[in-house]
Amino acid sequence: MIKNSFIKSGFFAIMLFLAGFYYVDASASGIDINLHVGGQCNYNGMCEAGIGEDIFSCPNDCTPPEPPTPPTGGGTTSGSIPGNYFKDLSVEVSFNSVVIKWKSTVPTISNLKWGTNPDYRDGSIRNINLLIDHKVELNNLKDGTVYYFSIESENLSGVSKTLDNQTFKTLSLPDTTPPGNPTNIKAVSDKNGITLSWDNPKDLDFDYVRITRNDERYYASPYLGKLIYEGSEKYFTDINVVEGHKYFYALFSRDRAGNYSSGSLINLTHNPKGLDNWGTVLTPPEQVEKIEGIFVVTQNSLSYDFYPGGVFHFSGDSEIFIKTNYLSKIINDDLWVEIRNSEGIIIGQYFFDRERDKDNFVKVVIPVFEKGDYYNLMIYRYRDGVSQLVNYGSFDVTKVGEKKVADWSIWEILFLAAFIFLLIIIIILLITFIKRKISAHFNKNKEENL
Repeated sequence: MIKNSFIKSGFFAIMLFLAGFYYVDASASGIDINLHVGGQCNYNGMCEAGIGEDIFSCPNDCTPPEPPTPPTGGGTTSGSIPGNYFKDLSVEVSFNSVVIKWKSTVPTISNLKWGTNPDYRDGSIRNINLLIDHKVELNNLKDGTVYYFSIESENLSGVSKTLDNQTFKTLSLPDTTPPGNPTNIKAVSDKNGITLSWDNPKDLDFDYVRITRNDERYYASPYLGKLIYEGSEKYFTDINVVEGHKYFYALFSRDRAGNYSSGSLINLTHNPKGLDNWGTVLTPPEQVEKIEGIFVVTQNSLSYDFYPGGVFHFSGDSEIFIKTNYLSKIINDDLWVEIRNSEGIIIGQYFFDRERDKDNFVKVVIPVFEKGDYYNLMIYRYRDGVSQLVNYGSFDVTKVGEKKVADWSIWEILFLAAFIFLLIIIIILLITFIKRKISAHFNKNKEENL
């Protein structure tokens, strides 16, 4: 009797000890565990409280029967969801987390697995507490993503059932990332007007290009100036132009979420009788106007201070970012960058973004370069409607597969020529020697045959 009492007391202590433990990231409301380990269980299918049978001491007799599966089209319980184990299942999603709740008629221990695929490989949570009200919270999920999960629950008798093939989708964060700018901007003036051409960005959510025109300067807002075009084509002819007048065009890409790119720039004087020289004329040396703020240029893991006259070595196969924390209190005091190749021809002009990041920086994105070259960059701002140079530098750009060929000196060229000449002489002598040997061998055989 003492032995039985000791065993029962030990089992009771172990159950109370286990009842207080949960795995990390799993939270659940506990139940009042009442372990009547001294109760009877006659396994007759009836729960007889008079002899001490209850759900803990006699789960075989005291487990309520599962509710019947409702007919097709009625009720809320599916035949694939055992009613005693998974009742009132609810899933509350947010952007990066989810709370999964359910109830069980009998106390169960549950193991929940989840993943972005039906193999549930992202993780699992198991509680080691017998519960009726279950609650699991998953954090650090990806926004706008479909997840799969399954729950396996086991009662005190070791009978387990699984709720499988469940899904939820986290909420999508607002899309605030602007698309890339139109690139390869060109303008031609002829008798029909000014024709602009460009390449659309490769963003999957690209919607269309918006072009605005101004008469005195560029504007970084897609809403300032005369709207002359909206569409997804790659060219447009502005016919409402006057000969001899200069026009400033800004091209903005728009995505389906309504975000506009920072803007690509080009200007042209309508001159149908002759060729326009935009982008080819070098501007005279300009004095740099110092402004309060720093400029930083980055590519992948590389980061440098962008200072006047600096030369930076980059790959032409990845985008380059120039950022600044310069903050102007003047309306429309816009910043933009001008890029020229080694021949002095403008290959692109782009505004800095209008929105600042968490560190209070704005950036401009330099698209992937078409070829390796030496590029000069000039950063301008408008001050009271007048453009001012505020920073400049150079990019020494190489492309994958391109190798720079060093200049050969005259002595290296002469040495290579002499080597090639000597090699030719040796080959000629070798051929002559072989011919003589073959001829001598042939004559010798001829004499022996005679």
